[in-house]
Amino acid sequence: MNAIPQRLAISRHLLPTRGLFTVFFAAGLLGLEFLGRYASTDIHDLVGAMALVLLSMSLVLRHRKSPLPWLRTISSWGRSALGGLLKLRYEFGIDLRGTPPVPRKTPRLVKSVVLGLIAWGVLSTAAWAVFPNGWRTIGVHSLYVVYLAVLIALWASLLTCFCIGFFVPITLLDLCLKSWLGETDRRGAIVAAVVGYAVLIALIACAVPASAILILCLVVAVVAGFVYLPRGHDGIAALWRARPNMPIYAVPLRRVMAASVGLVALLMFNILMMSCGGRLFGAAPEVDAMPITSILGAMTAWAMPLLLAVGGFYLFNAHRHDPARRTKPILRIRGTPSAQDLRTATRLASRWGWIVRTGPARREDGDVTIELVPQERSEATDFDPRWPLKVSLADLELNDVRFRLERRDEIQLRRHFFRGLSKLFKRAAPFKGPSGGGLWFAPHWWFFEGLTREDSDSSADDPSSAKTIGPPYHRVFLSRSRQHLHRVFRATQVDMVFIEDGVSPRKVDKVLRALMELYDVHGGKERADEMHFRGMPKIRVMIHDYEPGNPFESNSYYEPKFDDLSRVRVMHIFRDRGGHEEHIEPPADFSWTPAPVGMLS
Repeated sequence: MNAIPQRLAISRHLLPTRGLFTVFFAAGLLGLEFLGRYASTDIHDLVGAMALVLLSMSLVLRHRKSPLPWLRTISSWGRSALGGLLKLRYEFGIDLRGTPPVPRKTPRLVKSVVLGLIAWGVLSTAAWAVFPNGWRTIGVHSLYVVYLAVLIALWASLLTCFCIGFFVPITLLDLCLKSWLGETDRRGAIVAAVVGYAVLIALIACAVPASAILILCLVVAVVAGFVYLPRGHDGIAALWRARPNMPIYAVPLRRVMAASVGLVALLMFNILMMSCGGRLFGAAPEVDAMPITSILGAMTAWAMPLLLAVGGFYLFNAHRHDPARRTKPILRIRGTPSAQDLRTATRLASRWGWIVRTGPARREDGDVTIELVPQERSEATDFDPRWPLKVSLADLELNDVRFRLERRDEIQLRRHFFRGLSKLFKRAAPFKGPSGGGLWFAPHWWFFEGLTREDSDSSADDPSSAKTIGPPYHRVFLSRSRQHLHRVFRATQVDMVFIEDGVSPRKVDKVLRALMELYDVHGGKERADEMHFRGMPKIRVMIHDYEPGNPFESNSYYEPKFDDLSRVRVMHIFRDRGGHEEHIEPPADFSWTPAPVGMLS
């Protein structure tokens, strides 16, 4: 009567529930390994991949319900290995100062990744050269389960790249239609664009090999390498260090962008080579052992050109709106001079580095206009002339006239800047946060698109906490106005401006005007300090050098969030709390005080 319960107890001891699941899981893997030997194409591999995913999901669910000892051991090994990888995590910051220079060095991890990607590309190319009908032959005849895991990762990468290459241009088209059509219904146009673009990619992928895209990826990687190689002395750089107490090094921003583009191009080349490299080595379509992979690779490859065009347009637009550039001023000549006088005036103005425009075309913002008149009507040397300035041909050879025109150009750029500043703050006013904080203002850097909002509950470690509000800078400021502001800010050593909530745009206007006056008085050779802004009612201007080990600390004023590794000189514009300054009378020397002659004995 007791034989059956004893046998059940013995069975539970020898083969517990966890062990039973382990046996089933191992049997599933062995079954996949055995059946995979008879799979002829990746269509069969698709079924095996689905089975492997289901087995993995069941393992995870079973482990969550009742932890498996062997999986716990493997997880601990994985966590220790991941901890070792996390030690390679770098701390990053930005250096907008550039002086004193920080030692230049590229992280060793970047070099290792580049070498790894090159080795991956060489191995995948060699695999297709040896096995033109599919490198799956290696996986099928070695470890089929490992091959399935690699194939799943490859398919996931291809789908991710295809979605990015497909939907980024569609999203850009949607933004363009929104700017052109406003809030009208544009769903029909978007659906037509999605269907048409998908059909176009499918037709090209079926008819044209993807070799041109692979060559394009290599060309982009090589060009990025040549852009990276020059050392350069540009001031903006990315700061990094391996650990908190390690030395700090700098990588120029140009090198960071070139390395990023080159790594992405190499990664795309490797993914596409693994997926559709068989067609490059003459694989016969009727005996293609990896049709699904080849189709996915071809469609992903032909989704890349438009994405590359979008990226190129973004880089070109960023370069065009870069305030660090120096665009030539424009001189517009009016009047009715003879053709010979007009050519002479154009030649003289071109020597100054100006672009000369003539004719009845409409004057654009930023143009300096003069009227070419006979010598007796010239107002070139008048104290307060009316513009457009009346000058003669002989006046254009005088340096005083050149300086007057250059000063007129600066005044016009500043007027346009302050008009745009008023418009910018007016349109950004509705975005004020409920919890206090302030705005970051830096129109003289190309990588800041507009005013950036920082709330008091935000964190410097969370990039999503800072959000851009209002219109972008390039829509409210002239390009040359931003270039002039870049010149002023760099000369006065102000990298960014933080404006606390409650400071009116008029106060910001006064502070910036005082900064430009400092630039004019000292010829751009005096850096801005707090003493230059004393006496302004209801505001307090504080300038702080952010650098490692020197955070901004104040008991009375709001402390903007900034990472510990960056090196930036920030001008803060706060609401005045009072009680922060003490007026000190300057010492008087009475030995040089004049006295009436009659008082002398």
